[in-house]
Amino acid sequence: MRQRLQTLDGLRFLAAIGVLWIHVWTRYGNPRCHIWKIELTDLLAIGGNGFDLFFVISGFCMYYFYASKSDFSYHDFYRFLIKRWIRLSPAFYFATIIYILVGIYFYHYEINGLLNFLHSAFYLNYLFGQYTTASHFWTLTVEWQFYFTIPFLLLYQNKIEFKKTFLIIFGIVFLFAVAAVFNMKEQSDYLTGTLLFRSMEFGCGVLAARLLIKNNAFFKYRILWLITFIIITYTGRVLISKPVLSLSYYYYNLFKLLGFTLMSVGFAGILYLSVTPVKWLNHILGNRLFKTMGRISYSFYLWHALIFPLIATFTIENMPFLKGIIAPITTTFISAIILYPISLISYNLFEKPYLSFGNLTTK
Repeated sequence: MRQRLQTLDGLRFLAAIGVLWIHVWTRYGNPRCHIWKIELTDLLAIGGNGFDLFFVISGFCMYYFYASKSDFSYHDFYRFLIKRWIRLSPAFYFATIIYILVGIYFYHYEINGLLNFLHSAFYLNYLFGQYTTASHFWTLTVEWQFYFTIPFLLLYQNKIEFKKTFLIIFGIVFLFAVAAVFNMKEQSDYLTGTLLFRSMEFGCGVLAARLLIKNNAFFKYRILWLITFIIITYTGRVLISKPVLSLSYYYYNLFKLLGFTLMSVGFAGILYLSVTPVKWLNHILGNRLFKTMGRISYSFYLWHALIFPLIATFTIENMPFLKGIIAPITTTFISAIILYPISLISYNLFEKPYLSFGNLTTK
């Protein structure tokens, strides 16, 4: 297995904190904050696209760690799926059970615990919304849609060339997404949380990994490129904002598709710069805190939606003096502190023992 890229953990940490932040901020009604004429929350809102950054990182990792196996076979395809299931499922299944129990006995939701669990057990979240245990679990369904796709790239890249295989797989999916918008119009909303609309996020991660593996010398002026990729990412974020989406009554999901794609290009560029020799960027993303938090980011992500509502309720009831954006910032900070030991325990119990099983390079 290739050496662990420490800066990836830093990016995972930023993605996890971003997801926590956007959920907390939304819980408080999206309060605004201006510094001079700059709307600070518009800049902070990009952190809410931690989902998208996670997808880019996933595409990068799946290709970077497995593409070196030049004789990838259909048997490896089977092993790949089994090992991904072993890697992700113990922590996810346990979290699902706890969410169901909390929903029934704490929030008194009227849900069928068995059907909800089976819905999650087969990673069908988002596909059948009435059985969804936690709203953020939809991303795991998208991950699995990608896991069923990436082996075909690994299988055929050496037979019909990487570029052709990549364009066939990701190009066709992208074109299907465009066709879906024109045919389904506003009903295509349902598809925005599927691989059909998110494929380029994984695909851009794959391209970043390909560049790194081939050791191509790209992006000489690193700081300028970093600024460029941040601008591209922010442009993509603007395209999925309400003012832009309201420009078209039927075809607004084209803006979403383009926005997701631009964000993935920006995130993939930032990822590529972070894993290549940029000393100051490596120091930032590779520090001990970021590496530790990034390593447990999967558990952090699984559990965050159980913790932040409790902290938000406590903060609102007991700290009424916190106004504006200070309230969600405080809640995010407190939630992250509480989530750290919970995520660490979850990681050690339900992730760490299965890490070697989840590695395709092990027998």
